Amino acid sequence: MGSESLVTARLDELCELIVDCPHSTPKWTASGYVVLRNQNIRNGELDLSSASFTDEAGYKSRIKRAVPQAGDIVITREAPMGEVCIIPDGLQCCLGQRQVLLRPKNDVSSEYLYWALQSPFVKHQISWNEGTGTTVSNIRIPVLKAFLIPRWAGQEKFIAEQLNAISNKITLNRQINQTLEQMAQALFKSWFVDFDPVIDNALAAGNPIPDELQPRAEQRKALRLNATGEDGYKPLPESVRALFPDAFEESELGWVPEGWGLKAVSDAITVNPKVKLTKGTVAKFVDMKALPTSGYSIEDVSEKAYSGGAKFEKNDILLARITPCLQNGKTGFVDFLDDEAVGFGSTEFIVLRGNERLDATYVACLARDESFRLHAMQSMVGSSGRQRVQNSCFDSYYVSVPTENVMKAFVDFTKPAFAKLKINANESRSLTNLRDTLLPKLISGELQLDQLPDVVA
Repeated sequence: MGSESLVTARLDELCELIVDCPHSTPKWTASGYVVLRNQNIRNGELDLSSASFTDEAGYKSRIKRAVPQAGDIVITREAPMGEVCIIPDGLQCCLGQRQVLLRPKNDVSSEYLYWALQSPFVKHQISWNEGTGTTVSNIRIPVLKAFLIPRWAGQEKFIAEQLNAISNKITLNRQINQTLEQMAQALFKSWFVDFDPVIDNALAAGNPIPDELQPRAEQRKALRLNATGEDGYKPLPESVRALFPDAFEESELGWVPEGWGLKAVSDAITVNPKVKLTKGTVAKFVDMKALPTSGYSIEDVSEKAYSGGAKFEKNDILLARITPCLQNGKTGFVDFLDDEAVGFGSTEFIVLRGNERLDATYVACLARDESFRLHAMQSMVGSSGRQRVQNSCFDSYYVSVPTENVMKAFVDFTKPAFAKLKINANESRSLTNLRDTLLPKLISGELQLDQLPDVVA
């Protein structure tokens, strides 16, 4: 390998099929056949956590030119241009709009072509052709077919394997983090929304359960009948259960555990805390696209000179203020700053900060709670497509404030999980940088395979 011996081939010479999508809007349904949308394809990944669907008739009408199959590559023609993904095994789907299906020939590595399409060598060809559309930049099919792809006889499979190994480790870290995040969220809901430990204690003591909480009490009764821990019932350690009261008391806004407080979010935590950062100071920066749509980990963090935007500190929580970002779930936990350091980001961030009574992990889980998010969405005002959350909504959403001992127990459960989230996110950031460094060097031939370190355990 070596850049002086670079050999290229046209994309249409490497594919047995290059098929444009139907130029029509799918019939959207609540379930059925998956329709790939450009919003599902980002940074080389296919994310179907918010999948879109069509019915059988719609599906059949969209596969007349070709039926997507495992190993096919989808590339977006516009909005945005040049994003790619590989169709995984077991996925039955059809193309949406502004997409092209590529099916590599049998003697061409699908995974190598996938990586080559993301290399600067090909990305430059995509950007060089910007402005060819009538209303938005797009890739025309003749231009797409003529893209030049670097060829490395006998090496392409191994190049793809190295890049896949790094990418797979990043994916594994995300899956572990997703599990940790779900565990923390489930504990938050059980303790502070459903009040399960209080209901369990009240049932054990024979104390009355308020009518509003009876449905949940019946569920807890059914689970308690199975003391072996099957079917989802896993009793808390006695030392933890003893921290919770065994009765409820009525407040103006409903029933709460006895001895607990009830406060508006704006009183319980700090919303948009004042933070100082001098203009021109180079600091960590997070833009809106870096906020995850699920979980808390922010992997894409850069540095730039501060010129304006929301300012935040370590352990703050960032919540998207604007539509459709809030509806899409964009929320993140600031675990990448050192003590006393300040970062900044989009002006469309709401910054939430915990305190001694309500820990940052509690606030992070609150920011992901469905009821809290729905309340924020219902406060949005503004023109269609540019609606924003009103800060006043935090005056009218109330949260239960547990005793200090209960909060400490919650932190004892969740802190290790959040610490592991940080470790995995940091590793993923490093691996992403490594992958992005190796990709152009491997595809161009600047770096040889035998020069690669053993970077992935």
